Amino acid sequence: MVANRQEACAQNNALWCDAVLKAAGAKTHFHSAFWNATGKTLPLYPNLVTTSPKTSADLDAALARLPVNAAVKDSFDTLDLSRQGFKKLFQGTWLFRPPVSAKKASAPPCWHQITHAESLKKWLHEWNSKEALHSVFPNRLLEDSTVSFAAIHKDSVLKAGAVFNSGPSIEGKDILGISNLFYRKSWRYSALHDLMEPFPHKAICCYETDPDILPVYSQLGFEPCGTLTVWLRTSQPSSTETG
Repeated sequence: MVANRQEACAQNNALWCDAVLKAAGAKTHFHSAFWNATGKTLPLYPNLVTTSPKTSADLDAALARLPVNAAVKDSFDTLDLSRQGFKKLFQGTWLFRPPVSAKKASAPPCWHQITHAESLKKWLHEWNSKEALHSVFPNRLLEDSTVSFAAIHKDSVLKAGAVFNSGPSIEGKDILGISNLFYRKSWRYSALHDLMEPFPHKAICCYETDPDILPVYSQLGFEPCGTLTVWLRTSQPSSTETG
C-alpha cells in the first residue's frame, strides 16, 4: 500500500513500464525508491522510474549504469540530471480521480477489451501511424492479467482506445492507470468518459503534458497531485562530471 496519491501514480506507472519492458525481454527490478530495467531500451518508455522522492546510493548507481538513449521518469520532479549526460524531454502533471461510486458498473455496449492479436493490430494502427512503434506492444501483453487494452467502437468504427493497468493499492483499494489514450478528432472528454465508464468504483490515475488540456480532466473528476519530469540520456558523462 502506498502513502499518497503521487506515490500511487508513480508506482502504477512503474508497474506498467515493468510489464512493457518485461515483454520486450528486459530484466526488471523494483527497489525501495525506484524501478529500473536493464538489457533493453524502448522508444517512448523509460528504463528507470522513481517511486519515492528519496535519493540513495542505489539510485545513483542505477542512473550511472543507464546507456545512451535510456530515459528516466523522475516522478517527483526532484532530480537534476543535466550534468550526468541527460537532457530534459518534458514535464507533466500527475492526475488522480477518486472513486465516484461504491458500486461496479457494466461496460457499455461500445466498450471492448482487446483480447486477440488481430484486434490488437487494428488497435495499434489507430493508436499510432508509425508501424515501427507497434512492436512496443507485443501480443504477449494480452496475456498479462494486470493489463487491459480497451477500445470504444461506435457504428463499427474504432473511435478511441487506451491501456489500463492495475495496482498498487491506496486506502485499501487497487487503483487503475490509464495511458496511451487515442481518440478521433477533438473527442478527448467523450473518449475518457466512455473508456472509464466501467470503473466508477476504481481510483484512476494518469499524467498529462499539455496544461491546456487539464480542464478536461478536471471536468471528469481528476485532481492534480504532483509534477513529473522525463529525462533522456544523450551522452555518457566523464568521470570528472560524475565524481
